[in-house]
Amino acid sequence: MEELTRSNIRYICFRLKTESEGGPKASPTDAGVMSHVAEVKEHMEPQDGFGGWDKFGITWDVDKISPLVVMRRKTSLETEWNKVVNANARELPAASQGFVQEVVQQSAPEVVPKKKARKRH
Repeated sequence: MEELTRSNIRYICFRLKTESEGGPKASPTDAGVMSHVAEVKEHMEPQDGFGGWDKFGITWDVDKISPLVVMRRKTSLETEWNKVVNANARELPAASQGFVQEVVQQSAPEVVPKKKARKRH
């Protein structure tokens, strides 16, 4: 497990979160990152701050320096992402929104009925 990067550990944690929410099982594999699922699960669950797999990324995450250590989050990943989007994205002006709708409507394919095949005698 020592060779796992923070990114690898977070991937496994997200897979375990998905499983806890009713998604596909985070099944261990013979090789690769997912071969460590059981080890990561057993290592994380008894730690202080672990609030359940469904709370990963919301109330807890893995530490940036020691990724096998659970740390409590001050804000959720969604809140952090929304801050990034709000700081960097600009809203389209109303005129360009109408233009986009107009282009989409103009580029819709026209349905042309097929001609009936003639019978040969």
